[in-house]
Amino acid sequence: MLDRRRSELELVKAAYGELELAPDLSWVIIRCWALPSGWNKMDTPVLVNIPPGYPVTPPDNFCTEPALRLAGGAMPGNTMGVQEYAGRQWLQFSFHVADSQNDWRPDADLLRGHNLLTFLTGIGQRLEEVS
Repeated sequence: MLDRRRSELELVKAAYGELELAPDLSWVIIRCWALPSGWNKMDTPVLVNIPPGYPVTPPDNFCTEPALRLAGGAMPGNTMGVQEYAGRQWLQFSFHVADSQNDWRPDADLLRGHNLLTFLTGIGQRLEEVS
């Protein structure tokens, strides 16, 4: 399974640029995620924990730097407060693949099924909501 994670992380790096990885590949940090207008920052690091059962079990939630707020200073919706991961503080967003088994379908062919890139696409959609 680590070979699959490595392959997927190469795809993520090609799409999102510089990454920071846990030694055991249990999390990934995209160092500079560009944010749309409506946030108090132009970009933020984004952390995703990769669960032990991955890829059968999808990632759950994501984190940004703790100071991320809406442009007016309000706390974004669906956040779960500040958590510690990778030895740092992070603002955790509640973000889940829907409960239906059909909503997360990895495939042996990384480009055919769901993968870390498809999860990150969902994070991008959530951050576009600016709420």
